[in-house]
Amino acid sequence: MRRVFIAMLLALIPVLVWGQKASDLVYTDARELMLINQGFDNTELYYSRLPEDMKDATRKAVWDLGLNSAGLAIRFSTDAKAIGAKWTLLNNFNMAHMAGTGIRGIDLYFLDENDTWRFIGTAQPNGKESSNLFVRNMSGQMHDYMAYLPLYDGVICLEIGVDSSAVIGMPRSNLLTKGSRKPILFYGTSITQGGCASRPGMVYTSIISRARQQEVINLGFSGNARMDKSMAEIVARVDAEQYVIDCLPNCTTQILRDSAYFFISYLAEKHPDKPIFMVENVIFSYTLVDVKSRNDLIEKNEYWHQLYKRLRKEGYRNLRYIPSKKLTGKDYEGSVDGAHQTDLGFLRMAKRFLKYLKK
Repeated sequence: MRRVFIAMLLALIPVLVWGQKASDLVYTDARELMLINQGFDNTELYYSRLPEDMKDATRKAVWDLGLNSAGLAIRFSTDAKAIGAKWTLLNNFNMAHMAGTGIRGIDLYFLDENDTWRFIGTAQPNGKESSNLFVRNMSGQMHDYMAYLPLYDGVICLEIGVDSSAVIGMPRSNLLTKGSRKPILFYGTSITQGGCASRPGMVYTSIISRARQQEVINLGFSGNARMDKSMAEIVARVDAEQYVIDCLPNCTTQILRDSAYFFISYLAEKHPDKPIFMVENVIFSYTLVDVKSRNDLIEKNEYWHQLYKRLRKEGYRNLRYIPSKKLTGKDYEGSVDGAHQTDLGFLRMAKRFLKYLKK
């Protein structure tokens, strides 16, 4: 009998200690809160990234990746003691080299008394219909929060849950809110999209956003950042403070010859007073021994640099150049597979970009 009692007591410990469960929360449709880091308000899905009127002009592979919610975040305030989320995924996607929390999960930050964003928990995905807690056993003090959406999957619907005694609503601080200042736009590859961060808030665009208290639009498209003409128009539509073009890993030298001049000059002409940064191909660790890949990478970076100098001579004075040196550190320990970044790699990239971006 005593053993049965002890077993029952042990079974109750998680409830006694942790208190709240995701199913106990009261949920609010995230559309009633504030969505940030989105470049367009006419997207196919509420939580997607490309303007719907450009669907027919955009390659299907790019369009489908644009349905991923990379970089998007929900801003809100609450005095909750527990916060969770319920969300429906578009694909319930999986990859062998990236954590499910980064692909399909949602992570949460709060704004501390020094106006610094602090990570406090991740709602881990548990199916196409996911439901989980971020955090519990809090004091019930009113705070501002930010929840980053999945990097490599789409979100059909999302609800934020709080305990029944709490209130939840729009952010109280105007830091990092929609339209508080013009955004920075990044156009790039799978790395820009977030491969392979452990959770959504660790992609370099989001690290930069928190550091600058500024919206950053993530237009990363895994394997498909090839400077299509349609993408030049899409990028140029966004009235950004500055633009960063980080697409060389998806381009051959021939693609650069065919597309780069038009893409960069078009964007520079549309926004002559805005800085446009041309980023070299990051040095992949396998190129230390893979001779062909190393030569290809060197050739691309040389062509890219020559194009930059040519465009500057032609009068595009708003162009800036970011070399690959020091982008991911000197020890080549920042990737999961020699190319895609871990959280360490993304932190290093973010710190390097922050040195170049206009204050």
